[in-house]
Amino acid sequence: MKTMKRISSLLLALCLVFCLFSFVSCNNNSEGNTGNSQNAETQNAIDIKEYVIVVPTEASTTLRYAASNLALLVNQKFGVTLSVVNDSTAPVSKEILIGDTNREESKTSASLGQMQYLVLFKNEKIVLKGNGIYVGAACGDFINKYAKINAGSTVVDITSVPRGETLLTYSPATTAKSVIFMIGDGMGDNHILMSEANGLDGFAAKEFPFIGQSITRSQSVINKDAAYTDSAASGTAMSTGYKTINGFIGLDKNGNSVPNVRELAYMAGAKTGVITTDVITGATPTAYLCHCESRHDEASLQSQINELIAQGKVDYCSGSVDNNLTTEVANALALLSKNSSSFFLMVEEGYIDKFSHSNDHEDVIDCVIRFDDSIEYATQYALCHPDVALIVTADHETGKLLPGPTALGYGFRTSNHTNINVPIFAIGAGTGVFSGKTIENIELAKFCASVYSNETFGQTEPIE
Repeated sequence: MKTMKRISSLLLALCLVFCLFSFVSCNNNSEGNTGNSQNAETQNAIDIKEYVIVVPTEASTTLRYAASNLALLVNQKFGVTLSVVNDSTAPVSKEILIGDTNREESKTSASLGQMQYLVLFKNEKIVLKGNGIYVGAACGDFINKYAKINAGSTVVDITSVPRGETLLTYSPATTAKSVIFMIGDGMGDNHILMSEANGLDGFAAKEFPFIGQSITRSQSVINKDAAYTDSAASGTAMSTGYKTINGFIGLDKNGNSVPNVRELAYMAGAKTGVITTDVITGATPTAYLCHCESRHDEASLQSQINELIAQGKVDYCSGSVDNNLTTEVANALALLSKNSSSFFLMVEEGYIDKFSHSNDHEDVIDCVIRFDDSIEYATQYALCHPDVALIVTADHETGKLLPGPTALGYGFRTSNHTNINVPIFAIGAGTGVFSGKTIENIELAKFCASVYSNETFGQTEPIE
């Protein structure tokens, strides 16, 4: 009996040892299979780091800015630096082709309609095309939808890029976390039309999906104390959501200091910036920086700006940028969005107004063209970053510019501001609210505030 028990115990121990060995062996095999699977996934991946971005030798501004914003997006998202070259360089096997390059792969059968674009993998090359400005949407989709880093790998895998020529149509995201707000001081619709008739190859913002109108009257006009708004009151309306008195900066009609959207964004943890071709103490930029009873109190305004910079409450603040406007916009966007930060950026072209006051047609056109160039860059940035809302508008119209028998086809009727409505062009998350609407300019501030989760911003009492 004892012998039988010993034999049974021995058999049980052997069984336990065998089961344990089998479990360890199976577990090791399982881990080995997982590793092999991951290795196979990595081996089959197509790494974006092996690619170069190619644009046509005679690339349009749109294509050049799309390429530079694609490179920025890849760098910010994955820490990868891609070169941008033109198609006069010798072809290599792995290229990202922007627009109609001279590479054979750029030839597609697809006919792009309004707001359509194409993202295509073809013979190891990536083909990115778009109707007009919407090439930026192709760049954004390519990275945001099809580029990823697999677990345990450093490869930025783009194997999921579509192989067929499927046309996509731009559709804005549902939620914005950042705003680019661009103001053409004094710019009415006819300033744009005159520029297009005399050298400007299409104002980029006119391709935006949402277009409306803004009513610019100030509280001084409503009170019948002034014939038209000034830039201080209109800038304050667009920055704070309050109609106010001509000359007031960041104050409501009763002289009370009220918060502006840049301050609101800062309080929400966003980075902020202000750029202008005017002096930084000009009426429009200070509406986003200061609070003062007089737009002419430059000492107080400069002191407040200096304090904001010293305290780190504004991250990018640049005035008198002149012909460096687009470069400043590009630098600001790269800085403000670093580490995927939310941000608010106000950009002003201040000299459309100044040259309209002097009825200087040709210089007005030059300034609209300069402004358009910065809009082109901001547009491609926004299309690469779907969580950005981009708004282009004006604080008021200057000069009552109308079609007329002049050498340039348009003539000024006054040297002052007017109450003519100004355009609103918008693209990006949530901006459909402006489509086909004519709104008071304070609504622009309220929209911006909503991006930073404030739904009660600005004045609530009726405008009267």
